[in-house]
Amino acid sequence: MGTLFVEQPWTFTSLLFRPHYRVEVFDEHDAPVAVVRERSGPGVQRPLRHTGFSGWTTFDLDVVAPTGQPMMRISKSFGRRPHVRVSTPQGQLIGTIKTHGAWQQSLHDPDGQQLCLFGDIARIETGRRAKRNGKRVRRDHVQINPAVTEPLRSLGFACAVAFDVVRGTGTSHTSSGGVDWPV
Repeated sequence: MGTLFVEQPWTFTSLLFRPHYRVEVFDEHDAPVAVVRERSGPGVQRPLRHTGFSGWTTFDLDVVAPTGQPMMRISKSFGRRPHVRVSTPQGQLIGTIKTHGAWQQSLHDPDGQQLCLFGDIARIETGRRAKRNGKRVRRDHVQINPAVTEPLRSLGFACAVAFDVVRGTGTSHTSSGGVDWPV
């Protein structure tokens, strides 16, 4: 897996009015790896998505390969720091991610047994600004240890591509900044 670039729109309009979570993922050779998008809109939670409470709302994300093939599902229920569930496209649980602080996440197997911390297998730098196809994006730089095996590989990938959801930020980017993690 190695190096990933997780990108999302970074324009004035997207920062203020983007209630949907959507990111595009590229490898170190700039080849598309995946698109992460919500299965449905935020519905009645839409007003909260425009506030600092965005991270409290539910998220049901699909991770799709460039070919359109579903790769995995990532879901979070309502609340401050509930576990984030990672499952196969068919719904089989791969494991969960639990946030202990904005920059500390633990990865768990389907039985709830903690396997490791995200920082043990990956490094993420959030908040870089870049351009993709002439548009400004926020680019998170992620390095996942290529020797990591399943289910840690899938859990680490899920944590990286849904990092704002996992850490409780959601679609609100008032707190996003260039942070090199782990600190």
